[in-house]
Amino acid sequence: MNPEKFASSERRLKLGFGTYGMKGVDIFEAASRLRRMGYGALEIAAAEGWPTAPDRLDASTRQRLRRHLEDLGFSPPVLLASLAPFKSGNALELERRSFDKICALARDLNFGSGAAIVTTTFGGEQPDWGTQRRYLRDRMLKWADAAAHWGVVLAVEPHIGGCFDRPEKARWLMEHSRHPALRLNFDFSHFHLQGLDLKSCLEMCAPFTVHLHIKDGFLRDGKPRFLLPGQGNLDLTAYMSAIAESGLTLPVTVEVSGMLWNDPAYDPWTAAERSFAALEHAQDLCRDIHSLTE
Repeated sequence: MNPEKFASSERRLKLGFGTYGMKGVDIFEAASRLRRMGYGALEIAAAEGWPTAPDRLDASTRQRLRRHLEDLGFSPPVLLASLAPFKSGNALELERRSFDKICALARDLNFGSGAAIVTTTFGGEQPDWGTQRRYLRDRMLKWADAAAHWGVVLAVEPHIGGCFDRPEKARWLMEHSRHPALRLNFDFSHFHLQGLDLKSCLEMCAPFTVHLHIKDGFLRDGKPRFLLPGQGNLDLTAYMSAIAESGLTLPVTVEVSGMLWNDPAYDPWTAAERSFAALEHAQDLCRDIHSLTE
């Protein structure tokens, strides 16, 4: 670890929380309570079924929410989509219309000087990477063009179990697309569960990364089981250190898996509090390590 990265409190990484794990919670209440907990960034779920789906937020509500987030001192929000980008025919047209609505919402809620960010994994039927990766690249370039039309950057996330699951694939896509509106959402949990090295993954992905997800987990009978940060075997102190060493200054945003929030016993506020405590403790340990090396 390079202790210089933690030489000042100014280098402390901002923490964020995603409302994907708050499906039934009013966004204004969520923002206020999360800010009081100490979170400084918010990822807003824009998928159907969430109170922040585009069709459920009219123009006046968008303006009010934008002011609310800015007044609370949040970073400009990132939006979480759930795209199935490889559909065809009428299904593809419907998906594109849905994406346009999400991009418009991202634009309307963005109060920063940079482009708004929309994140997604590859949902639905996916092409075979080995034989169709150029088709995948060409299709994603079209989605990037659509994002650019709205002044949005589309951040795609490699996901365990899908065709787009490894850091070398992410780097290949970035290097062979070179589209300013197509970037990466780095969620190390999907690489961690494959036994991959964090620093190697960051070396491949960090130059193209515009958003960070954090969650924990392990494999059970060969299947992923995702958990809150600190509840699995991911070394959070090493993670926070590696993120700082990579040069990324993005918020580290907690994503709660549907594996957790679909549990009847799940409580979103407890999840947010425990996640914040675990990540803050990891940052404190990084600073303590620095003080011991001085």
